[in-house]
Amino acid sequence: MISWPVYRLTLRSILDGRKPLALLFLALVPVVAAIVFAAAGELDPRIFWARLLQRLVIPTVTAFVAVVLGASAIGDEREDGTILYLVSTPLPRLSLVLTKILASWTASMALLAPAVVVAGLVSLDSRADASQILWPLLGVALSALCYCAVTAWLSMLSRRPVVIGALYILLWEGSIATFAASADRFSIAAYGRAIAVEGVLDVNAPDASAATAVLVLLGAAGVAAWAATRRFTRTELP
Repeated sequence: MISWPVYRLTLRSILDGRKPLALLFLALVPVVAAIVFAAAGELDPRIFWARLLQRLVIPTVTAFVAVVLGASAIGDEREDGTILYLVSTPLPRLSLVLTKILASWTASMALLAPAVVVAGLVSLDSRADASQILWPLLGVALSALCYCAVTAWLSMLSRRPVVIGALYILLWEGSIATFAASADRFSIAAYGRAIAVEGVLDVNAPDASAATAVLVLLGAAGVAAWAATRRFTRTELP
């Protein structure tokens, strides 16, 4: 189902240029925050780590990195017209969409995973254990996958998927879902936070269980991939 030659070419394209470098600086923000906290040491490390995950790592860093890279996988090729070469191949549209999502997710995790591990180790210091790092990593990974899949769909709907994604992150997840608990049901970040704090400490964690959050994020990513494929077959390209 995955076209590995297309995957390698897409991954190389996504990671080329200045955009990944700028996103790397964003991914390192939690590491800087953890270093500053470790120097101050005025709060329980578990509380700080949980707050860092819920307020910065998942809803801001993960969201923006995945949305920007997810848009690059298809949106950039629509802009420069190279997507026409892919369409002319005998590869199924579903295979192309899944390959693009996998490539953007891989690029996202290449930036996010090391930063999460380092930030967690610095924040928790000697109190860190495997679950306090692995659960946040899982939350970041599934959130990034869902953002990448949704952005792939947005890339087929609009020439400005990053703008739409940013509005969703800032207005819906950052504002509406913050004040309306029921809106969390349509927030990718909310389910990511529910997973991330499973092995840490519940600090204003969403009501959804980690198991439910995993299923929702995987289901949402699958639906977004299907919607992107369906749109791919009906959209006039580039």
